[in-house]
Amino acid sequence: MRSNVFLKTLYDMRRALFWWGLGLFLLSLYYITFYPSMQESSADLQQMLDRMPESIRALMGGEVDLTSVEGFLSLEAFSFFYPILLLAFAVSYGAGIIGSEEENGTLDLLLATPVPRWRVILEKFGALVVFTVIVLLTIYLGFLVGAQVADIEDMDNVFILEGVLNMLPITLFFAALALFLTALRSGGRGLALGVTLGLAAISYLIFSMAEISNIPLWLRRLSPWHYYNGANLAQAGINAGHTALLLGLTVLLVGGSLWAFQRRDVGV
Repeated sequence: MRSNVFLKTLYDMRRALFWWGLGLFLLSLYYITFYPSMQESSADLQQMLDRMPESIRALMGGEVDLTSVEGFLSLEAFSFFYPILLLAFAVSYGAGIIGSEEENGTLDLLLATPVPRWRVILEKFGALVVFTVIVLLTIYLGFLVGAQVADIEDMDNVFILEGVLNMLPITLFFAALALFLTALRSGGRGLALGVTLGLAAISYLIFSMAEISNIPLWLRRLSPWHYYNGANLAQAGINAGHTALLLGLTVLLVGGSLWAFQRRDVGV
């Protein structure tokens, strides 16, 4: 299995996959079963939201329909909370694809096998993609099971699946950014992790404060969150162009990681 980096990586991630999948499944179950109790006052909450200043509604993602389960999940789950949880793992792993092996002194052993550097990058990142997709599917399963438990009959299952999968591009983008930063220099895992999380926080602040602070459009477009916008998913749906852009940037960052890692010394 040593020569198959992809399978070896997935095997090493099996415990994390189990606990992350279980935890997010249960969290999704809780979210959806909580909705019926909130639905009783959703009309009053919607009226209160509609009376808020436009700038405050912008902070919440724009026009939000709390009277539907899709609008509720867009605001409460897809807008911020779930993407941040996914980023917490993906960025840490992205920075550790090379960085952890260097810190543990095992990267030289791995590269001593007949495995080229480009395969190490691609197969380890491929394992992260599979990990993320499986976790996203457990989130979706939690919503489906929760809807049955709470006897919610009007939930649009296709929309919920779209909302869950819509979190994949933004997650992979920041993971690829952390990978790229560690590929640039030896021993840079901590720096890459800090810089990536800092950029994720700053870019989210730019996106969330765009309307209330009159941030220029060109600056908003520099924020990856501008192309995600999960809070507005129930009204606007998935933007195929934005999704393609995030995935394209992810591919470019992984490609840049391949180029940088091939040309630098390995620190052990």
